[in-house]
Amino acid sequence: TRPSQFPIGKVFAEYPMVNVEVEQIKQTETAIVLYFWLITESTPPSDSELMDTDIFSSVELLDTLPDESLYSARLKSDRESIFVGITNATLNLEDAKSDGPEWTFRLRAESAEQLSTFQSYCKENDFSVRLTRFPTQIQIFNRREYDLTEKQYEALTLAYTEGYFDKPRKTTLEELGETLGVTQP
Repeated sequence: TRPSQFPIGKVFAEYPMVNVEVEQIKQTETAIVLYFWLITESTPPSDSELMDTDIFSSVELLDTLPDESLYSARLKSDRESIFVGITNATLNLEDAKSDGPEWTFRLRAESAEQLSTFQSYCKENDFSVRLTRFPTQIQIFNRREYDLTEKQYEALTLAYTEGYFDKPRKTTLEELGETLGVTQP
């Protein structure tokens, strides 16, 4: 995900020499709270500099180590962000990192419905998200366990990413077959 596509990314994009690692996201009754590390060899932004945005309602520096600083920040409740999508879909955030302009999120879901909810939220808010691994479908997509051929694995992966398993379906078997170059006998 590019920083321009979600508000928090825009805040940290102002500090190109700073890498960000989100350690935890917590939904309280009144706000979403992020716990994140800022990693830099230069002086990190102060909590007051981070507060000087329309993203956070509060920011607190919790700990400082050489080249790393741990913060907690409450998101303003009226802001859409990828973290709102994560909590709305009740996904578990395992990891979120910025390395330069790109962000990578590692999420865990217990159901395909959670991923669908997250994808819908991202689409509604113009967040460009690309799923690259399907933790909720590990058994289905495990080629060795089910002795899937490369073509079968490719077909299942394409069906999943193109929304064949979504409700309502976003593609048809015919469209998938065209993409894969497979026709019915």
